[in-house]
Amino acid sequence: MNISRRIIVIGSVIASFALAGCTSPKKSFLGASFPKVTYRDIAERKVPLRLTLSVEFQRNGKHFPKGDIPLKDYTNAILRDTRVVVPVIDRAEGEVRVVLNNIADSGTVASEAARTGYPLWVIGKTITDAYELSMFITTSEGTISRTGIKQAVHTAIGNMSIPENVPSFPQDQAFGKVLEQMILQALMEMQQSGELTGLSLPVIVLSEETTHRYWFSDPAEHAFGAAR
Repeated sequence: MNISRRIIVIGSVIASFALAGCTSPKKSFLGASFPKVTYRDIAERKVPLRLTLSVEFQRNGKHFPKGDIPLKDYTNAILRDTRVVVPVIDRAEGEVRVVLNNIADSGTVASEAARTGYPLWVIGKTITDAYELSMFITTSEGTISRTGIKQAVHTAIGNMSIPENVPSFPQDQAFGKVLEQMILQALMEMQQSGELTGLSLPVIVLSEETTHRYWFSDPAEHAFGAAR
């Protein structure tokens, strides 16, 4: 085999591997060190609180305005599904404010490839997005809050494989999944402390099998990815 033909063959093999790595769907999974909360852990209010919703998306502690709209859309959907708070515009009883800080993983794709000298599709790794949420509910009775609610989502890239016993999901569902966990955690803590009043009313347990609409669209992907 002459040199030029050998180069063509080797190039074809490398291109095949590269395309396989790039076209394989990326999978994400939640951080194992954080508590898992479901809708079954939240006591539904017979009459949900009608509150205006305000949000702020931060990137490494600084306001990142491009993330505000998708954060508000997802938060609105999640809160409605809890039936504890219903975001409204008119005739509100107060306000719910959500501040989400996305702390980007320091191990970026570029630095990983530079350190090893191998293309990323050969190595395989995960990119981690760490989040911290603060929630404030203000009514005529005062303000209750939860701060420092933490969660993380890992996305496998390259040829990184996720163990079968670890629940995973498509990357475009990651933002909704991680945000859902933190909002549910904040509400659960507020209920357990008794700070959210009216919880002695009859409770309807929400089904864990409910399909949540915000998992199947991707308005936040640009904000989720931009934080990297």
